[in-house]
Amino acid sequence: MRFFHLSLKMVKNLYHYLALVFVLLLSSCQKDDTPKTDYSIESNKYFELISQHENGWIKEARYGSDEPTKEYEYYENGFIKSAKIYSGIPNHHLYMEVSRSEDNKPLWSKYYNPDGSLWFETIYENGQPLTKKVFSEDGTTIYNYNDGGDLISVNFTSSDNLSSSEMVFNSASEERTLTVIKNGKTLLQQHLPYQEKFGSGMNTNTYMPLGNPFGISETSYIDKNESLSQSPVWQFSVNPLEYMYPYRLFDGFFYNNYRPQAGISLAITDELYQSIIEQYPVTEDVVLVGGVKYPHGYDNFTAVGKVGDSLKDAWEENKEVFELKYGNQYVSKVGYGKTYIIVGAIRNLPTHSNAANDIKELARLQMQHIIYDHESLNPQEQRMLGKVWFEIKFFSTLKEHRNGIPLNSYENYLDAVQQVENA
Repeated sequence: MRFFHLSLKMVKNLYHYLALVFVLLLSSCQKDDTPKTDYSIESNKYFELISQHENGWIKEARYGSDEPTKEYEYYENGFIKSAKIYSGIPNHHLYMEVSRSEDNKPLWSKYYNPDGSLWFETIYENGQPLTKKVFSEDGTTIYNYNDGGDLISVNFTSSDNLSSSEMVFNSASEERTLTVIKNGKTLLQQHLPYQEKFGSGMNTNTYMPLGNPFGISETSYIDKNESLSQSPVWQFSVNPLEYMYPYRLFDGFFYNNYRPQAGISLAITDELYQSIIEQYPVTEDVVLVGGVKYPHGYDNFTAVGKVGDSLKDAWEENKEVFELKYGNQYVSKVGYGKTYIIVGAIRNLPTHSNAANDIKELARLQMQHIIYDHESLNPQEQRMLGKVWFEIKFFSTLKEHRNGIPLNSYENYLDAVQQVENA
């Protein structure tokens, strides 16, 4: 009887063991049948993956089926090494080219005309502009900067070497001095305020800042007190003009309609605009962009009556000399206000749409956490977002924000906003 009792116990234990094994096998089979998320990056009809880093991220790639629209290379850490951007207007041509260091500092950039000729180029040193050269049929204009990235002089030399202009900036005396020479003779020497004021001239062919023929100017202030606060939304490209409020506006259009992006000529005279478009020349899918623009208002100046007539007479008397002295446009508006831009960029997105959409949603939630102190991602979500390169940066018109500061916490964001408010 005892032996029979032990046998029943063994049978019962064996039954429990077999049942457990069956449950584990069933669970394993169900787990294996669950489709795994595909995070790979592969070529398709419009995208060519040329090479990859050991971690699977993009090394070299290009967009475009017949003709390229974007060609770029990333460092292994996800920062851009180089990029070439093409336009189809008015004909297919390379219009923008950038080179950056492994720690995301600009090395040089070039912009081209539709005919393939070089429009302007910038050489950087330690992340700051060193020289910027603008080329045109009229001649060459060179912007020179000090070690801190501040403009110290602008020089123009005509194509025939018969005329030249030099603008020297002196921050200590808060003035700038313009000298215009033709055939060895000084046509104009003028001392001007350090920052451009109403009536300050500009030659928009050569991008040479020039003199002011108006003297004391009467202006009218227009109070706007408007604000635009945009939560980060998905966009196909980063367009700083949506949030930037230029310090000064000229009386005519300051861009060429044939440029691939309206207002890209601001990259010559506005370091913030140039910094943003050169950090994000390529977006693989979409990018999160938001910010705040609060224009208090602006002063407006228009040359009317006797002033306008006298300038017209001087221009008609000798157009060439007038433009050498004062250019073809002048500052007509000066704006006041505050602005900042926030960019959340993703790189190395997987090709599979479900995986890409999941990661984009996590990037959006992470940005909500940084900006609005919303709930943070859990460890599993953080690991999933870590499969791609994702960075949030804060830009403003303050010099310390010109190249953007990374946002890693809600406190970082509040500090950056407070700096803008205190400025």
